[in-house]
Amino acid sequence: MKTKMTPEQQATRARLLAETKARHEEIQSKPGFWDQYAAWEREYNATVAMHRARQEAKLSQAEVARRMNVPRASVHRIERGQNVTVATLTRYLRACGFDLVLSYVPIGQKRKAPVHGALAMA
Repeated sequence: MKTKMTPEQQATRARLLAETKARHEEIQSKPGFWDQYAAWEREYNATVAMHRARQEAKLSQAEVARRMNVPRASVHRIERGQNVTVATLTRYLRACGFDLVLSYVPIGQKRKAPVHGALAMA
């Protein structure tokens, strides 16, 4: 059951929302914010794709590590996207039973239709 907010609570909520919105706008207006955000988004998409590939292959991190001949901690770091090279990513995906396929699009343009396990590197 929802409880009604008092007028004071409503005022506090409205003030906090306005402050949060203003802070977001301030942060987003800083030079380079959107470039940095795009770089973060690419890294995030890569880590999601790697984790998804391992899940689809029904493999544990330990099994991927065994197939790659590396410690399990290395697989954990790879899945977190820490300094992953294309060569490492290729080895990881092959250990999961997949091939790496890269594509490119003009900066700012989104890919029309994602492919199976799409890995956005552009």
